[in-house]
Amino acid sequence: MSNYIVNPVLPGFFPDPSIVRVGEWYYIANSSFEWFPAIPIHRSRDLMTWQFAGSLQGPDVRFDFSGIQDSGGIWAPSLSWDEGTFWLTFSVVHSFGGNHKDMDTFVSRAVDVAGPWSRPARVTTTGFDPSIFHHEGKHWLLNMEWDHRPGVTSGFAGLTLQELNAEGTDTIGAPRNILRPATLTEGPNVYYRDCWYYLMVAEGGTGFNHGILMYRSRELNGPYEADPSGALLTSRDDRSLFLQKSGHGEIVLTAEGEPYLVHLASRVLENVEERRAVLGRETCLQQLTWEPDQWPRLAQGGHHPAQQIMSPAHGLGILPEGTDADCYEASSLPGSQKNLAWPWSTLRESGPSTHEHAEWFSTTARPGWVRLRGRRSTDSLRDQSLIAQRIISPCTSVEVTVDATPANYTQSAGLIIYYNTSAYFYLRLSARNTEHPERILELWERDRLQGLRIHALATVRPEGPLGLKVQLADGKLQFQWWQGRAHPVGMGPALDFSRLSDDYANQLNFTGPFVGVCAQDLRDQSFLADFREFVTSASMRVPFD
Repeated sequence: MSNYIVNPVLPGFFPDPSIVRVGEWYYIANSSFEWFPAIPIHRSRDLMTWQFAGSLQGPDVRFDFSGIQDSGGIWAPSLSWDEGTFWLTFSVVHSFGGNHKDMDTFVSRAVDVAGPWSRPARVTTTGFDPSIFHHEGKHWLLNMEWDHRPGVTSGFAGLTLQELNAEGTDTIGAPRNILRPATLTEGPNVYYRDCWYYLMVAEGGTGFNHGILMYRSRELNGPYEADPSGALLTSRDDRSLFLQKSGHGEIVLTAEGEPYLVHLASRVLENVEERRAVLGRETCLQQLTWEPDQWPRLAQGGHHPAQQIMSPAHGLGILPEGTDADCYEASSLPGSQKNLAWPWSTLRESGPSTHEHAEWFSTTARPGWVRLRGRRSTDSLRDQSLIAQRIISPCTSVEVTVDATPANYTQSAGLIIYYNTSAYFYLRLSARNTEHPERILELWERDRLQGLRIHALATVRPEGPLGLKVQLADGKLQFQWWQGRAHPVGMGPALDFSRLSDDYANQLNFTGPFVGVCAQDLRDQSFLADFREFVTSASMRVPFD
């Protein structure tokens, strides 16, 4: 078994990681924004091999993000453990982008990360990126405060500390501002060590200037002094590093007291005029050294993230008998399952459950197939009949079989590479609007700057299944299709995958690319499309040139 951890440990759209160790298990929670399942949580016994362990779900957890803007929803969760219970705090951002940010901060608890989680309690609306510090029998909520008033530099009003009650359902007293540096500072976490309170923060935004800085104080309320050596972690000063945008992290100790840092970072495509991180913000790990009465430091020295680090000296290695690690190449549709299971995700609403799946999703209507009922468009902020998986490698191939007979141009179904409502590539089966409709394939691109475009069109047989395929390599997408035993036929030109990056078009975007299937019916929402044989393959560790 290798003694090295290779970054990213959670590739693809897994931003804002939070980590905690409970016994022999490490757990990582990530932001989910407008996607469900909300707050995916993974676990590992050795920090190398991770498996999906659960999410924020339960009979008392009810979130509907219909109408919420792209990259809204759940931001920056923080997972902690105290006296036999997991605590999860997070913010739901309803709107952002201007002076105002409409948001609520919640706390939920569970004895198992798989749930059920308690009804999320709204504890404040002051900011985002909360965490909870459990210390000496008390629970302290750390948060950042947002100032919406015109003329306020960056809107950042400092980091706050406020006590929570024993159940985490309400705050006690007023928030106390404990730190207000001149630059935008987010993601506060406190650690108590050697009679010092260490405050870890994310600084420099979420782009290429991102980083992690440490402060410390003898008192929880401060005053806090910054590490005189500067950033604990950043890649802002070296664009040649494999891991860019490094920042927003948390520290975990192994059972033997070895410190590790979990953080976000992005792999970047350089063969365009600007750098573009095309797989979103990913989860990485770094090994630390932390001597008594000293500041934490990267084990490799300096402040740059390493692509490969040593695993814990006493890592437990394999997962328990009877469980499988997530290979992230889960290639099948749900099949006989009555509801959606990881790694499948849905937009702005939780995946269909056993009592409601017949509304737009079914695995029983046609045995061996998944049936989607078309609803709203791919530009809609609600009611999209779309199921998708994260793209986790820059070299990926995906194919699927679709069987549907659209009656007019308002009905469509197919294979989609999706970032958000203003950025996607879609190979769609539809119909030409004639007296006798004929089935057609169209290759669409929704570009943030140029709007909706059609790159290619082909007429196909009036009935029968179609094979659809997309290949991602060298930052380009190439679509293909076939019918029956025919060989695949290329569909349109190679398209620029990097337009799905957070960095394209200078807009605030925080998620990542997905690949999946979808169906639309813009007339009466009765059109049905069947899918099977969703097959993916990915070269997991191919770096960008």
